[in-house]
Amino acid sequence: MVNDPRVTRQLSRLGGLYRDPARVDRDATAVLRSSVGEHLTPIASELYEDKGSHSTVLVLQGTIAMDFRGTTYQLLMDVYLPGGYPQRPPVCYVRLADHMYLKENHRHVASDGKVYLPYLHEWTPQQHNLVELVIQMSSVFSADPPVFSRAPAAVTPPPPPAYAAATIHNDTRSSRSTTTTTTTNSNHTRSSSFQREQRQREMEAERRLAQDAAEANAAVAAARRAAQAEQEREVQRLAQQAWEDTKTDQLRQKLTFKTQRHFVELSKQTQQQVQADERHKQSLVHAESKIDAQIKALEKQKETLEGHLSTTREKTIAIQASVRAHEERLTESLEAEAVPADELVKPASALHAQMVALAAENAALTDVLYFLDRGLYAGKLDAVAHLKQVRKLAKKQFLVRAHLIKINQVLLDSSNNSRR
Repeated sequence: MVNDPRVTRQLSRLGGLYRDPARVDRDATAVLRSSVGEHLTPIASELYEDKGSHSTVLVLQGTIAMDFRGTTYQLLMDVYLPGGYPQRPPVCYVRLADHMYLKENHRHVASDGKVYLPYLHEWTPQQHNLVELVIQMSSVFSADPPVFSRAPAAVTPPPPPAYAAATIHNDTRSSRSTTTTTTTNSNHTRSSSFQREQRQREMEAERRLAQDAAEANAAVAAARRAAQAEQEREVQRLAQQAWEDTKTDQLRQKLTFKTQRHFVELSKQTQQQVQADERHKQSLVHAESKIDAQIKALEKQKETLEGHLSTTREKTIAIQASVRAHEERLTESLEAEAVPADELVKPASALHAQMVALAAENAALTDVLYFLDRGLYAGKLDAVAHLKQVRKLAKKQFLVRAHLIKINQVLLDSSNNSRR
C-alpha cells in the first residue's frame, strides 16, 4: 500500500519524533483511506500531557460518523499520536461545534473532552490499530452520544425607530383630516372600517421593521462569527507557517552542521591519506635506490662469477686432459708389469697354501650349486639329477669347510704358542 503523502509530509516536518515512523505512516494512511476515517485530516499540533509537558505530534483532525436514532451525525474528533506511538496508545479528544455541549458524567468522555475507552486502556502495538479505534469510538458514541445541542437564545428585536412611527402617525392624521373635511357626511360604519385598516397597516409596518432589524442583527452576528472564524484560521495558518519555518530552520541548521562536520572529517581523512601516500612514496624511492644498488652489486658479482666460471672450465679441461694422460700412462705401465693371477697371492707356509686352495674350492662349489639351482628353475635339469648332484657337491663342500676350520684352528694354536 502506498503511503498518504500528507502523512509523509507531516512526519518529515516532525523529524525524528517517532522511533518507528514507518509504522506511524502505515497506520495513519490506513485509517485515512478507510471509510470510517475519510473525514480526518493529518496535521501537526501541540499535545499537552497530564503531567504538564507538551510536544508537537501528528494529529488526525476531523469528524467521525455517529448514528443516533436513525440519523448519522458527524462528531468532531482530534486523534493525537504521541511520541511513544505505537507503544503508547493514541490520545483522543471530542471537540465541540457551535451550540454543542459535553454531557456531564459521561462514561467514556471527561469534562475536558478526553476519551477513555477499554480499547485504549488495553492497547498493544501488535493487536490494536487506528482503524479499529475509530470503529470503537463510533460504536460507543452511537450508543451513548457524548454531546448534545442547545438552541441559541432568542434575539429580542429592537423597537422601531421613532421617526417611522411619527411618519406613520402624521400620515394617518393627515389622511384622517382630509377624509373628515371631504367626507363630512359619510356614515360612521365606513369611518370605523377605515380606522381598522389603518391600524392593521401600522401594525404590519412595525412587524416588518422588527423583522428587518432581527435579520440585520443576525447578519451582523453571522458576519462577526465568520470574521472570527477567518481570524482563527488565519492565526492557525500563521502559527502553522511559523512552526514550519522554525522546523525548516532547525532542519537547515542540522543539515548545515552535519554537512560541515562531514566535510571537516573528509578533509582530515584526505590529509591523512595524502600524508600516508607521501610516506609510502618516500619509502618506495628509498627502496628503489636500494634495489638499484643491489642490482649493480649483483651485476658485478655476475661478472666476477662468469670470470671464475670461465677459469673453472679452462682448469677442468686441463685436469681432464691430465687425467686422460695419466690413465693412459697407468694402463701402459700395468700392461708392461702384468702379473699372472696365481702369482698375486703367495702363502707364507704349506698350511696357508692349503687354506688358499680349499677356499678357492669352496667358492667354486658354491658357484656350482648356484648354477644347478638356476638350471632347475629354468627347466634345463630335472629334479632327480639336480638332487643327486646337489647331495654330492654339498657333501664335498662340507668336507672342504671342515678341513678349512681344522687348518685355521691349527694356525691359531701355533700362533698362540709362539706368543707365549
